[in-house]
Amino acid sequence: MFATLFSVTLFVALAIQGVFADLTIDTPSLTQCGSVQINWTASSPPYDVLVVPADDLCGEALVDLGQQTGLSYQWDVALASGTAVVLFIQDSEDNEAWSGTMTVGASSDTSCLTSTTPTTPSPVSTPLANPASAAKSTATPTTYSPAGAANAGLAPSGALSIRPLSALTSVGSGLFALFALAL
Repeated sequence: MFATLFSVTLFVALAIQGVFADLTIDTPSLTQCGSVQINWTASSPPYDVLVVPADDLCGEALVDLGQQTGLSYQWDVALASGTAVVLFIQDSEDNEAWSGTMTVGASSDTSCLTSTTPTTPSPVSTPLANPASAAKSTATPTTYSPAGAANAGLAPSGALSIRPLSALTSVGSGLFALFALAL
């Protein structure tokens, strides 16, 4: 009886968390030394926003954008062209989301670059058919396979997040829990 009660309680708790934790972050286009607005969905502020290398998501952050209380941040991209990055956001309740992979686009502006500017090579090198398109960033959708991660869903914006359960699923799990408790 205790094992059933524990299992039902755990299932209901996870279902409720899945419904209320819907944090996502955009995958904007980045340009070397350009400015970009990063947007995310509302959950529980403040939000910690990081820029991490696309080839080492759990490694050291390239840029820490600090704690934010709003739903957007204007960032001056001080990364060299060709750098492949992913945005990471975490709210005050430890809900987290990831953007898709972005490769910093080329620019003639090098004023933001220093000898310590972080760079990571782009994981895939594809020749461009049109040299004029080299000035734009390419946001490549990437499918991650998180192992045991809380954010195993993929939001329509390309950002990883927890998938909310439908109202019918939530009501059904609640009824199931009540039925199990009645036994």
